[in-house]
Parts: sequence; structure tokens; C-alpha cells
Amino acid sequence: MKKIELFILMSCFCAFLTYGQEPNSSNTDSRLGVKLSYFGEFVMHPGFAIGVDYSLYKNNWLNVHWDSEIGAYYHKWNNNSLFLQSSIGNRFTTPISVFLDINVGLGYMLSTPNGDFYSVDTNGELSTKGRPYTSHLKPNISLLIGWDGSHRRNIPLIIQGGLEAYGQSHFNHSVLPHAALRLGVVYLLKNK
Repeated sequence: MKKIELFILMSCFCAFLTYGQEPNSSNTDSRLGVKLSYFGEFVMHPGFAIGVDYSLYKNNWLNVHWDSEIGAYYHKWNNNSLFLQSSIGNRFTTPISVFLDINVGLGYMLSTPNGDFYSVDTNGELSTKGRPYTSHLKPNISLLIGWDGSHRRNIPLIIQGGLEAYGQSHFNHSVLPHAALRLGVVYLLKNK
């Protein structure tokens, strides 16, 4: 459990460090954005994610960015999951503000069964055990397309959608593959 707490603490610390960096003097656009997205695990299992998007490098056609987010999803009759993840990506923008975004990241996922968990005791009786929690490593990769309102315009909004593939480690001694639909917006905060 201490490793999980250390991971969460280090992720928050890195987010605050990047917020305090000086903006790129050659670019007047904001580097920090707040993001909100739908996270539909296997499309039909609803969820959400909130987080921050920070541009490490930005020019007219490339934006190297770092994202951190926390989210959850609900898989009826299977499990409920809470996740914390961080990723780095490249956003390739066209002259008409349409972009392709490729991200690679790593996260932590906490899952619990969606319903009560039962076990058979030594007398052969069925008893409830509550809802056990399991921890999982969550490597992920996503491919998003969208529109960047801040590119050649003064609209502080990014609209994006696409697919995220991720693994759930330690699932029956292997990594269980998953896919999720991502639809979201990033609101860019103004520079001071």
C-alpha cells in the first residue's frame, strides 16, 4: 500500500512542478489545460476522467504534452474501477486545426467486484466476504483525433475523441487487454 501512496504523491508533485515552469516566450498560447472526458471501457461501460494537460514543447505543427488524470468506470455485473494515470504524447496539428494525438502512459487501477463476494467456509456454509479490492498496473496507449481551437485562433478549447488500449496487470497471472472510447475537451488556462 505504501508503494501506491508514494506513486500518487509523486504524480501530484510532478504535476505541481510543471505548473510552476515559465511559459515558452516564443509562444503566447497557454501551456496548461484542464481536461474532462468520457471514458467508456469497452464503449458500453460508462466512466469519466478529469485531469491536466501540460504542453512541454509547442510549435505550429507539433505539441509534445504531458497528461495526468484520475477517473473511474462502472462495468455492470463485473467490477467498478478507479484509476490514476499519466501519459506523454505528441499532437500533430494540420493548418486547419485538426490534429492526431498519440499518447503512451502508465497508471494504477483499483478494482472491486460489482456486487457482493461470497465464499464457502470450512463447514460448507456460504458467507459474504464484502467487496475485496485489487490493485493493478495500467500501461496504456491512445490514438485521438480532434480540433485545437488555440491553433491559429484565440479559442482556448481542444475537442478530442478516439480509442485507448490498456492492460490490467495481475489478472489471473497475466495482463488482461482492454479498450476504451475517449471523448473529451481540454480548456486551456490563460497565462498571467
